[in-house]
Amino acid sequence: MNWFRRLCLFVFGVCGILSLAALSLVWVGPWTSQVRTLITENRLFFFVLETMVCVSGVGLLYCILKALFTPRNPKESIVIVLDGGQITITRHAIVSQVKHIVEADGACSAVSVHVRARKRGNIRVNARLRPHAPVDVVEYGQALHRELEQGLAKVCGDSVRSIDLVFLNPEQRGELSAYVDEQTADAARETAAPVEPQAGSFTVRLEGKDVSMHPSAEQSFPMAPSSLEQGKETELGANANANAIEEEGAPSLDVPSSEGV
Repeated sequence: MNWFRRLCLFVFGVCGILSLAALSLVWVGPWTSQVRTLITENRLFFFVLETMVCVSGVGLLYCILKALFTPRNPKESIVIVLDGGQITITRHAIVSQVKHIVEADGACSAVSVHVRARKRGNIRVNARLRPHAPVDVVEYGQALHRELEQGLAKVCGDSVRSIDLVFLNPEQRGELSAYVDEQTADAARETAAPVEPQAGSFTVRLEGKDVSMHPSAEQSFPMAPSSLEQGKETELGANANANAIEEEGAPSLDVPSSEGV
């Protein structure tokens, strides 16, 4: 409703209430004699009352004419006229088609769909949508409007005159800002300078990421073997040499062990 129609309705309502009250007080109420005196003797009061009665009469006449001659919204609309007949579509079919197109991608739900259609076409669609999450209304609205034009053209032909979309408040708030913050943090991590490995550390590549490992002191600096372990290693080496010489048939050599030394 535009501002002019709203103003006309307001003036019509106020004039109707005041004129009805002024005329009723002439016969009913404690001030009947005073009101009659004002109407008969006060010309300004009579002129104001006469103006309000005229405005109320014009408004009532408009309501009567609108009720008599306004075409009704038919349940069926003719979309194509053929030589041997015609093809019609119901308003419920148009509403179902609009809801199917809107809710196909799962981003929005159709709260209400109002279809105004005439018998010979001229279909107008008004849909109120509620996004499940914050969306770019400009970009998403244009894409959805094109999809509705293409989808309704398949069932209504060229009879669609206008498609109006109204976006309501989203069901979940704050997800868009959280998503933007997450994307910004990921970009900052990707552009950050790589950390130089410290002394005694090494780098391992896991799933496309370089991970710096820092071994402990025992792993970085191995301990020297003890004297007992050295003696055991020498004895084992001597026995292995003796066995090899015996297998080849050469005279064996007595190699003193670490215990004898």
